[in-house]
Amino acid sequence: MPTKNKVSTIVFSVYILLAFYVLGGGIVNSLVAYKTWRAVGANEFPAFHQIDSSLIIPLFVLFYLLSFIPQILLLWFRPVVIPKWLVLLALVLNLITLVSTIIIQIPIQVELDKRFSADLIEKLISTDFIYRKIPMLLLAIINFIMLYKVVKCCVENQRTSLDFYKEK
Repeated sequence: MPTKNKVSTIVFSVYILLAFYVLGGGIVNSLVAYKTWRAVGANEFPAFHQIDSSLIIPLFVLFYLLSFIPQILLLWFRPVVIPKWLVLLALVLNLITLVSTIIIQIPIQVELDKRFSADLIEKLISTDFIYRKIPMLLLAIINFIMLYKVVKCCVENQRTSLDFYKEK
């Protein structure tokens, strides 16, 4: 196997692993965590939110940011069955999520560190859905298509190899 193929396999595998982890973490965070914040008392909320934020960074944000490394590397090192435009589309969707996080979600989160606000929580939930969950869902579909193409190619190659070695 040529070196580029080995690197492409590793890069793609690491990307898919991180993408699945980030998708799961992001879905749980927005569908479970954000909605439970409404039930935390106003006096307890700032301390609760600060603890929540301190945990989300090493358990989610770090992995999300790390996912950009193999994703960008896929532009040069990807399985041959994955077209470059799919990788670019996935990167654009991931960047939409990142930009939204920086310009919309983080300012809301900083304000929630200081005080409870039902309005801010509702704004966080609605903007999260529009600018992060929809792109994440589309990204998950793109990632599935890429994974499907790789698996399909492997199965077809395995079948061809087996046919070659069949006794005649």
